Amino acid sequence: MAFPVIKAFKTTFAYLQSRAVELLKALWLPVALLVALQIYAAPPFFDAMIKILELGPEPDPAEAGAHLGAFMKWGGFLVLGSALLMPMATVASLRHIVRGDDLGGFFYFQYGGDELRVLAGYLLFSLMLMLITIVGGLGAAAITLIFALAGPAASTMAKGLGELIINLVTFWFRLRLCVLFPAAIATRTIGFGVSWEATKGNVLRLAAFWILMGLVLIPASLILLAPFAGDFFPLFEQIVAAGEDEEAARAALIPLLQRMSDLMSVENPQIFLLAPALAASTFLSTAIANVASGAAWRLLTDHAAPAGDAHSSAMAA
Repeated sequence: MAFPVIKAFKTTFAYLQSRAVELLKALWLPVALLVALQIYAAPPFFDAMIKILELGPEPDPAEAGAHLGAFMKWGGFLVLGSALLMPMATVASLRHIVRGDDLGGFFYFQYGGDELRVLAGYLLFSLMLMLITIVGGLGAAAITLIFALAGPAASTMAKGLGELIINLVTFWFRLRLCVLFPAAIATRTIGFGVSWEATKGNVLRLAAFWILMGLVLIPASLILLAPFAGDFFPLFEQIVAAGEDEEAARAALIPLLQRMSDLMSVENPQIFLLAPALAASTFLSTAIANVASGAAWRLLTDHAAPAGDAHSSAMAA
């Protein structure tokens, strides 16, 4: 069946409106723990990155090893914590719209089969994206070398075209698996096969749907975090100005990382404003993106709405 773009968009926000309180109860604890994890582990992680960059292209092995150890420690802490909390938040926001499961409490905190399947699906999805990028990059590099024989202009054009093709293929792949997590929860599998089959023939319609969702989601997150973003614009401009000059890029990256570390430090007086803004942004992005994917899954597979919902009529319309 043809995916109904406008209906999916309306359904998403009808569900968000009717289940706002339940979504808040389901997500507040995983989101709060995610923000606490970032505030605790991100500053030392950024500091370790800064120390490594400051060593230059030919660092002392012992000093580099010490800083690399700190980088791996705090990076591992962030990755492990996210691997526990992100699937939890995903399942918490999807289990009702996909299966009709009600929370039955004031918070969601569990890690079971659904969370493990979501984590496995995410890891496999990330691995496949990495392979697409690597294989595509190698192919683009080979084509660029061939075109280089025709001159610098042809080489530049071939490089730009290669990057565009890689981005389009990646975007297409993401759309084919955009209902991966609801599919995993609904079918109690990793979700790849059923997600791939569900989105078949609807890539352009799904692209339109996610563009519409992005027009809501991105501004909502930016508005919440905008008060803390002003100092970053000139720092990003320095990175862009560095271009392909590795030394200039390294020098431009250090103050950006330092600003990020300072901003998220508990010693920063703004942290009491940043933490709730970051939590609100995370809550909104998680709820909207996951509900959108759940609504898309339901409409693509023609699943019936959970009984007794205010949004059931929107699904059935």
